[in-house]
Amino acid sequence: MARGARLVAFIIWVSLSYGCATTPAPSDPRKGSDPHAMYPLQAGNAWSYDVDTGESSTTLAITRVEERDGAEARVRTGTEVVRYELAPEGVRTLPDGAWLFRTPFTVGATWTARGGRAASIVTVDAVAKTPAGSFEGCLEVLETGGNLDLEIRTIYCPGVGPVSVASTLRSDVSDRSLTVTATLRGYDISRP
Repeated sequence: MARGARLVAFIIWVSLSYGCATTPAPSDPRKGSDPHAMYPLQAGNAWSYDVDTGESSTTLAITRVEERDGAEARVRTGTEVVRYELAPEGVRTLPDGAWLFRTPFTVGATWTARGGRAASIVTVDAVAKTPAGSFEGCLEVLETGGNLDLEIRTIYCPGVGPVSVASTLRSDVSDRSLTVTATLRGYDISRP
């Protein structure tokens, strides 16, 4: 596999390996009463994404919750399995404990994300239009920096989960960047 193809595959994996939670959406999950509504992690829940790497055609990616055991969920994207913990204040990856998002859901709130990136809430009322539908009242999280100097912008919508993930990798050597975007095509969410 060529270096460029490996890089694109890695960025797709990073883009889609972030997120999950559970329970029915409260009246306004952005207010912090149930952060898990922003990424429902019930076993069997699935999301399909159109992944745009800048090439002439998009790729289909599917993410599915394989297993849920108490506060832990196992999510498969392609051949990768990521473990998440549904903590009272949000959702984080295991075993590193890095947060996908956490309460309070207020603009400017910050935390440490995967790969040493700094994450912050950009808005709590984002609107997203996707092939799977239009969504309002969404949480937009921006991750920057870290080991790979990635910028990842994710929009989580109540009762649905991540509807858009845009990952940008910048090269200091060539002063170029590569952006990979995953946009929700469809989803199947069960209610507990």
